Amino acid sequence: MNGETGFINMDEKILRSFADVRKTVIEDIWDCLQWELLLNFWFADSILIWFASTHTIPAVILNYFFNKPLFIIAGGWDVANVPEIKYGGMRGGSRTVIGRWLLRKASKVIAVSKSNRDEIINNGKVNHRNIKLIYNAVSSTKNGHIIRKKNQVITVGEINKDTFLRKGLDSFIQVAKKLPDISFIHIGKWTDRDGRPCTNMINYVKKISPSNIQYLGFIDRIELEKYYNESKVYLQLSRHEAFGISAVEASMGGCRLIISDCYALPEIIGDSGYIVKENIVDETVKIIKKILSFDRNKFNSKVLPKFSIEERKKRFMKIL
Repeated sequence: MNGETGFINMDEKILRSFADVRKTVIEDIWDCLQWELLLNFWFADSILIWFASTHTIPAVILNYFFNKPLFIIAGGWDVANVPEIKYGGMRGGSRTVIGRWLLRKASKVIAVSKSNRDEIINNGKVNHRNIKLIYNAVSSTKNGHIIRKKNQVITVGEINKDTFLRKGLDSFIQVAKKLPDISFIHIGKWTDRDGRPCTNMINYVKKISPSNIQYLGFIDRIELEKYYNESKVYLQLSRHEAFGISAVEASMGGCRLIISDCYALPEIIGDSGYIVKENIVDETVKIIKKILSFDRNKFNSKVLPKFSIEERKKRFMKIL
């Protein structure tokens, strides 16, 4: 694996609950010479890797010698092809060639949604028989949503040059401009394209944003759940999502969801919210006004079982 994200950390906890796990962080191809990686391969019964990208190459090369069951979780960018925002590892060239080769070398490729599975098949050219669908796990909120919610709109996601269009932050800003009396809140890290802390993009975003948007940056889990629990609306107008963990978390916190008709989002939220298909900004504004006019708060628990930690653990145990 490379990097540390919430869903990767969640998977590590799940795996450690039923297996002896040895973790190696891989950055580049020369890491195949690491003694730690060699020893971990020697002792492992199976190998699990997040994403089919260049960091996966050392493990695949080593597996020519060890021949262990190797599983790749294709979680998004690695199998995406969204040319209109220049996003995805399957837009042609060497990245696509390498990605498809890595996916072919996996014993099984794990998809995190049906939409993600379609991308693995269509873009990654993987036979459907070699793909296993295991939805991401989402922690349920520890505190139920409060009885009286605030008339505020939140969204969650990292801010950098790559995510600005992909996460629909441009649309989020346009919606906020049309509703100047409503509070809009963005929660998420401010980074560069490599995930390192950076304020360049957030400085630009703040310049083009109206005064009714607050950018909180990274906050801890307890604080995040507080915002889910007290907000009436969660807005996610992404142009690509392989899953949509924040949307599920927001639904668990009792938010009414408004999402774009984009890749996995409609599949993940089901009937838990509103799906905007055309005239994104204007339609979203109408829906927000409608939701905020309601005085009731609805908690939707339909999304819980499918995305539970127990369900992902059960499915992991069947194949690993």
